[in-house]
Amino acid sequence: MQVLNLITHKKQRYEKWTAIILAATLGFACNDTYSNLLPGKWQAIEVVEENTPLGVHTEIIQFQFDNNSYYTYQGTLKYREAGTYHVQSNYLYTIDTVNQASTEKVVEIVQLTADSMLLE
Repeated sequence: MQVLNLITHKKQRYEKWTAIILAATLGFACNDTYSNLLPGKWQAIEVVEENTPLGVHTEIIQFQFDNNSYYTYQGTLKYREAGTYHVQSNYLYTIDTVNQASTEKVVEIVQLTADSMLLE
């Protein structure tokens, strides 16, 4: 299982997602709160696989979620994707519209605040 720590570089900023940890702080929020807190640019601070930090260049890994349900992702090895997203309950659904053979991805929003997020 791969885990990725991200933290924001502004008040509400933004490898394939098996599990992503975005610098966790406090607890759960409702669907509306998720939708309000998610937009922005998120920057990676750590990638973890099976509880072991991986030595990747986290400064390259970024997510951007806008208020119009559109997202972009930039990863290592020049991997990029972009498309639409929506939040249902405490799950984040994304559909990459850049890569042809993409399917919908789903991650659980475990924690989300204005400057940190935990996805699994």
